[in-house]
Amino acid sequence: MATLLEKAADRMKEWFPQLPWTVRISFGGQSRTFGSGPERAEWVCMTRGALEQLVIPDLRTFLDHYVVGEADFNGDIYGTVGCRRYIRRESDWLVGFRYYIRHAWTYFVPSSVQRKLNAIQTHYDLPADFIESYLDKRTRAYSCAMWKEPLSDADPEPLEDAQYNKFDMAARELEIQPEDRFVDIGCGYGYMTHLAETKYGCRNALGITLSKNQVDRGFSKNMKLMHYLELKPEGQFDKIYTCGMVSHLDHAEIEQYYRHIFGLLKSGGRAWVHAIVPPVTPPGHTNYTTISGNFSQKYVFPDHFQFPVHVHLKIMERTGFCVRNVYYRYGHYAKTLRHWYRRFVENLPRTRSLISPATERAWHLFLTYASVMDGANGSVVKQIVVEKP
Repeated sequence: MATLLEKAADRMKEWFPQLPWTVRISFGGQSRTFGSGPERAEWVCMTRGALEQLVIPDLRTFLDHYVVGEADFNGDIYGTVGCRRYIRRESDWLVGFRYYIRHAWTYFVPSSVQRKLNAIQTHYDLPADFIESYLDKRTRAYSCAMWKEPLSDADPEPLEDAQYNKFDMAARELEIQPEDRFVDIGCGYGYMTHLAETKYGCRNALGITLSKNQVDRGFSKNMKLMHYLELKPEGQFDKIYTCGMVSHLDHAEIEQYYRHIFGLLKSGGRAWVHAIVPPVTPPGHTNYTTISGNFSQKYVFPDHFQFPVHVHLKIMERTGFCVRNVYYRYGHYAKTLRHWYRRFVENLPRTRSLISPATERAWHLFLTYASVMDGANGSVVKQIVVEKP
């Protein structure tokens, strides 16, 4: 046992040689450590099989053991997910070929409407009381808020205000007018549709989503359970808002999506696209080929993909859009996730019975991991404003 523990600690020392805090690996009443500095986290292995994955090492399979309860993360969860920043080399974050071959077809063939419906409902139609327990109460937005001080640990404004700021900022730049035909694609609970109708007097607003929960509990009566392809591209909309939607497209679908939005807009129409966008990644790094991407595909957001900003801009311009503005929003997503995670933990005594133990454990990683990758060399929110000539 001691030898296996020592091998696991040695392998993690190799993988995270510059880790500036200590992580303890425990099994059967014994433990070893890796890293240096103060101890922040403990990885507890309940089974030999879980411990062996750290020896191989196969962190992707180790996380499977964690989700089913054969391993646990104690202490500061950010001391666990934060290890990602100190990996020895980026190629170590790739998974084996057998793990990502199942997604290879999505590079060439867009997902069917039914597959997309199933993927979205897997996440967003979890019990509404659970999902809403960590969202803000004002807008119930399930996307990144816009903070006055995103890079500060201080919280001078509540999540509710920061989420409202996100919607109002976009509405003002879109210049929504009472006579506009407006659509929010991937509208969540429909707050943007509601804002367009109430504050901006828009008489022809529509929100579409693939989540029945969101339609049933939405802010506007003008919400529909609808795939974006069901909207005929007949140049009927003046303004389009789409927030986070593009992250639910697979690799082969993004060009189809922007062509469809182009077809939906009238000449002179304007669209606002808000997305979590990764930097240009090393060769081979995608949502399908990395440890974190595989975990998200399996347990959190099936069939999602994220594209560097140059991919968005290239396709937009090739489609015929005029790009008017591109905003880089560092730190906003990390701060939003920290607020969500705090609410998630505070409400777990009430919501735990609504979800499976596997979902609870997966959400500990989902709501914390991306917050350590936002900004600097990681993913960042980008907002793009385009017009149709």
